[in-house]
Amino acid sequence: MAKKKTTVYLGSDVLVATKAAALTSNRSESAVIEDALRSYLRSEYGDAVRDDLRELLERVGMAGDLGEDVALAEAVDEVRVVRKARRSRSVRGG
Repeated sequence: MAKKKTTVYLGSDVLVATKAAALTSNRSESAVIEDALRSYLRSEYGDAVRDDLRELLERVGMAGDLGEDVALAEAVDEVRVVRKARRSRSVRGG
């Protein structure tokens, strides 16, 4: 699979830890970050993200007759709802 360049902002402590992990494992920082993201996406949190995405796509799909701008606005609103619900669950410990 082709790789794409992206920019991420990391806390200085995370960046230092990433550099250290890369040096001690003889890998690039990019490889360390990619491995960490892959691990996260395979975790229960990644499962929740995929479930939220499926739910979002189903909701947006129901509104298939909307124009592109309206559909995008609906999708953004739904993402906000899902994120708010997820934050609420994490605050409650569930």
